[in-house]
Amino acid sequence: MHVLALDTATPEPAVAVSSAERTYVERLSDGRRASEDLLAAIEACLRLAGLDLEACDRIAVCSGPGSFTGVRVGLATAWGLSRSTGIPVEAVPTLEALAEAARRPDRLEVASVLDAGRGEVTIARYSLAGRRAEPVGTPSACMARPDAARYASGADVVSLPASLLPGSRAPEEPVAQALAQAVARAPRAPTEGTAQARYSRPSAAEEKLGAP
Repeated sequence: MHVLALDTATPEPAVAVSSAERTYVERLSDGRRASEDLLAAIEACLRLAGLDLEACDRIAVCSGPGSFTGVRVGLATAWGLSRSTGIPVEAVPTLEALAEAARRPDRLEVASVLDAGRGEVTIARYSLAGRRAEPVGTPSACMARPDAARYASGADVVSLPASLLPGSRAPEEPVAQALAQAVARAPRAPTEGTAQARYSRPSAAEEKLGAP
């Protein structure tokens, strides 16, 4: 299965293509340039893999949490490519993709953590016992770092940036690479319609308007 994966949600954005048991990665600049360079990176990654876009069976994309701009750009690009080619989209929570990037044969459970700003993080626990990461316990939540450290107790902790919590570490591979491999290994049903972006917290404008 040929999979194009887009990660513009994490602090280390990248594009990856999984093809014939090999995965090719093009890293993106962080910040605003990630969106500017995304299409060129997709073209470069497909060229490395020796594929045309139309040869891909699935487009995988991180649906958040992550930066507002990054999440929106990734989803919009995935859906734009899907509409022009008919390739189905699988939108995957960023924390799940981050858990896949921490997959190792001896690691059965991981807590994925992303910076949410204002001294808080978004965190979720995942089981890696199966072919795809599966959530454990409560869904992802935004909480203060001391509370998150207690929530993650007993699990290996992977985070971006690294060292968000005591003992946390960066993933062993780019999130986009792990996402492409996971979807190629065990694809799930395509996302219907337009995926709902997931954010760590409401935007400043929404908070002023009293959004929940």
